[in-house]
Amino acid sequence: MARRPRPLDPDGGPLQAFAYELRCLRQAAGNPTYRALAATAGFSATTLSDAAGGVRRPTLDVTLAYVGACGGDAKLWEKRWYALDRRLAGSTGADARVRPASVQAALTVSEVIEPTEADAEHGTPVVDALPKQSFEPEPVDGEGPGAPHRRRWRSQAWLPATAVVLVLLLTGLVVDLKRGSDDTHPVSGSGCPVGPAGKGLFQGTTYAGSTRVRSSASRSAPAIAQIPPGCVLQFVGFCIGDAEQDLTAETPDVRWFKLSGGGLVSSAVVHGNPPWRSKPDRCPGEFPAPSSISLAVSPRPAEPGTVDLRASGTYLGVVGFAGYFSDSGQAVPVPRWHQLGLIGVGADGFVLPWRIAKPTADQGPVQLVAVACLGGDGPTDVLDALTLPPAAPAQAQPLSLSAEDRNAAARAACHYPG
Repeated sequence: MARRPRPLDPDGGPLQAFAYELRCLRQAAGNPTYRALAATAGFSATTLSDAAGGVRRPTLDVTLAYVGACGGDAKLWEKRWYALDRRLAGSTGADARVRPASVQAALTVSEVIEPTEADAEHGTPVVDALPKQSFEPEPVDGEGPGAPHRRRWRSQAWLPATAVVLVLLLTGLVVDLKRGSDDTHPVSGSGCPVGPAGKGLFQGTTYAGSTRVRSSASRSAPAIAQIPPGCVLQFVGFCIGDAEQDLTAETPDVRWFKLSGGGLVSSAVVHGNPPWRSKPDRCPGEFPAPSSISLAVSPRPAEPGTVDLRASGTYLGVVGFAGYFSDSGQAVPVPRWHQLGLIGVGADGFVLPWRIAKPTADQGPVQLVAVACLGGDGPTDVLDALTLPPAAPAQAQPLSLSAEDRNAAARAACHYPG
């Protein structure tokens, strides 16, 4: 039988309140075991249990997977997660993190803890709607009273069997790539899925510890398969969905790649890109493509020489900024487009602080662009340009670029960093 839960106080701070609400959500879903949730969420039972433990903040991906497995409102919980993140960052002095495209406004801490209209509208359980209970991170199903949260081997007699299991896992002989009750991806001896021959538009290689295949372009969608690192996957197209943070460049990406055998994989966890100028396809959970963007520049009075580059528009998920100027120290100045930043949306929108170096300012007016990107090396033709007088940034003027310059500026702004 499971351990008796340790008390979890929803009034003990934002982290415990967040964990308490996760527990309430699971209870409203019928109190499924964490092993049952893991089968849908794509994360281990221990990871999901830790998410609702109130000890440390779970990652956004784990939170959304937990919520999705419980049938909760992913968008609402995403906003709650960022509100928690801001509260915890404020207490430690940490910088704000890049927000994915679906977060459009900041929430106060009270909105994390108090009931909201969205709770009632979407049927999400509200803290005050349930009696306060004593919660703790529940043990993985089957752990007995007093057992540690992470199970340890009790005897060295387990070691030979453990070694055998590890060898089997590493050689790919034990592979669980279930896509449901009766549908599976064909797999090779290494555990990599095998798609239909000759049907891929492009390919990519997995590099994360475990790449999750989702049923739709959402981090909260059920995981229908897990793929080991080092697999070369065949993709038949891509669509636009939830923003993911690229594990290598730490920049946002909204592209989801369509496997030839079915399912979707985030571009952020795969090395590889669609062919240049290829267009998004349709897919479950898709977002509309960016359709407009506007660039504005405002000085920072307290920081001379620094401006805020601010982009706004329709269906923006990732924005790249670039400037046209010469590199310092050149004997013969040759201007070119330089990437200034590739960002997702924050609490204040798409805002990039940029300090104008003196050698750049000495060159006179600087051409600037904001481009709607889909991710690293994923530009679109949705672009806005300004001419900025460094000495008077508030007097930036609209700029018309040729087709060639637009193309060069877009590629620079959306360049994959590194």
